[in-house]
Amino acid sequence: MRLSLVTLDLVVLLSTWLPLSSALPTSPQLTTYQERNFKTIHQIYQFTIYPRQEAIIAQATNDSIPELEPLFSPTVSGRIQEIGNFTNFRHSIEYFFGLAPRPQGSMYSAIVEAELTQFSSDCPSVAASTVNFKVALADPSKPGFGAPGTRTYTYLKQTGFWHFDEQGRVDYYDLYISALNEFATILNGADFGSKLVQLLATKQICQGAQKLCKGQNTQYQPQVGLSVGAVLSALGLNLLLDLPLVNQLGLGTLNLGELTCFAKLSVKKFGTFDKLWADTVTCRIVHLMLAEVDPDDHCPHVGPSGGGKCVEYPYYDRLYNDGPLFRDNLRFRCPGYSNIST
Repeated sequence: MRLSLVTLDLVVLLSTWLPLSSALPTSPQLTTYQERNFKTIHQIYQFTIYPRQEAIIAQATNDSIPELEPLFSPTVSGRIQEIGNFTNFRHSIEYFFGLAPRPQGSMYSAIVEAELTQFSSDCPSVAASTVNFKVALADPSKPGFGAPGTRTYTYLKQTGFWHFDEQGRVDYYDLYISALNEFATILNGADFGSKLVQLLATKQICQGAQKLCKGQNTQYQPQVGLSVGAVLSALGLNLLLDLPLVNQLGLGTLNLGELTCFAKLSVKKFGTFDKLWADTVTCRIVHLMLAEVDPDDHCPHVGPSGGGKCVEYPYYDRLYNDGPLFRDNLRFRCPGYSNIST
């Protein structure tokens, strides 16, 4: 058989290309610690998916939680911007799982997926990650879910750094949630910039606080002689001139303890979910959720003084005071980088 010049050229081309193609770079083999750190963070976030967090929340006041023992150090602490510092195991667990959206009453919201979209770990003790949470705004199992014009899903992003102890457990974290105020607006289907919405949210806090915070945890003792008219006057509202707004508020349905709470909180700044380290109503909304998990610990944060949590924190303390929290200002930098000459 005789080969044409074209065929010979093709044979030569293939003979030179095939060895090169077999030598193309492949993905590097992950180290043991990279796999371990990825799996640890992945497993933590998987417990935020409803209803998996329910079993964790039920054990939140225990000294240890078997499901989490391989994942968190018993001395874990960290920061979540712009929510606050969580300086021990219990507070950290309450944050990660007690604040994860879950169905409550007539309002449905639940994390249905948690995907690590970014991850890197250059040494055994440090990793960086980004997680995207997919949050259902209605029950996906119900008929009509996904129909045009209905609420379906929204998303939340958390990014930051993790530090691991010698056993591979998280002992420190420094994480950030972006656009939290916008997420809260979508989640609740409410405009928190509206004065009416702000006052209704304050009313709900007071009803929740009086229900959850009882006995020695009571934060708002009934103020004898307080009237709806006096509360409205303090807000600059007139019972007759502002009748539509007054009717929508429905303050007449509150008992005296709830009304006392409303009188105190409605004159405070409402605030924003993008800055929760503050003496605001929004801070107390978050801590009321935590009070459902542990009223002994969190009811004071819902109270008029803020209990050391819903108070005004200086800018430096919120963002840069790393030493007391992480015991090292360079906690999330892999060893060896300090030797680089710059």
